[in-house]
Amino acid sequence: MYAKRLQEKTVTKAAAPTLKQDIIGIHVKFTLNTPDSLRRVTFELQKDTQGQDVQWKITFQLFERAKKSDPFSDPIVDLEVDVDTKLNKKAETMADQGMTPRQAAFAVGPAADTAKEAAAGTVSGDEAKSTIQTTLKK
Repeated sequence: MYAKRLQEKTVTKAAAPTLKQDIIGIHVKFTLNTPDSLRRVTFELQKDTQGQDVQWKITFQLFERAKKSDPFSDPIVDLEVDVDTKLNKKAETMADQGMTPRQAAFAVGPAADTAKEAAAGTVSGDEAKSTIQTTLKK
């Protein structure tokens, strides 16, 4: 008589591969219009990484027109702002979650006003860039 031998097979599960996700760049553009539709601000956030270094940049443009029926022409202000690394977390939050109402109001109000003054030469460009960065803190 033949005896059947049961052979046990050991099945080993393959280890799940490790997954590492690195976001090396983000680009978000907010277009804001004032309630009277005479002023428009574009506020772009761009994230770049090089190794462990993270750099955020804001591109800020201000458009104005005399009446709603006029088209917006070229920006009267066009600034690029290198974000202070202390504000990286706030920039990341804005990019992920969008602008808060306070941030949007600040961008079309005080930030736009200061940027316009810088274009007219009544305040420094550094002051305008600083005020634009303040939008992240609101």
